[in-house]
Amino acid sequence: HCTGAAERGASIVKMLRVVCALFWLGCGWCAGDAACQNTRQHLAALEKTLLLLQRVRQEINYRHTDLALLFRRLEQEGLAAGESFRGLCPPPGLTRPERDCFVECFSGLGCTEAEQECQQLAFYQERFTLFLQQAQEHARPQLELSHKLGFAAGLAAAILCL
Repeated sequence: HCTGAAERGASIVKMLRVVCALFWLGCGWCAGDAACQNTRQHLAALEKTLLLLQRVRQEINYRHTDLALLFRRLEQEGLAAGESFRGLCPPPGLTRPERDCFVECFSGLGCTEAEQECQQLAFYQERFTLFLQQAQEHARPQLELSHKLGFAAGLAAAILCL
């Protein structure tokens, strides 16, 4: 009668160890996925910024749209947030230098002639294109490795549980 209880206790402990190991594998995968999400958010923020710059430049260059009206339209479309271009908030996910560049770009908008505005916007488009290219080069190996490293860390923790 005692050996049956001991066997059941040992099988429960073994089952708990397996559950714990699976838990650590899942945690490792999730940690790797979180790193991927941050990278994807950064790339999406850069792409959104480039889209905004292109749109503003087109509106000023071709349509000579009033900036206040343009800002309200972009706000309705979800491309801009704030009270005006001068107080425009950078999209979440940008790095500190990218946010500074974003603020620098939009805080000066509306101070010069349309042609000069377009030249300035083209300059910032080039800078953000470079930011995006650098981020993509950095992201490629990171996206490939994040899940693998997270899974490996989870596997190591799982082995320790067993």
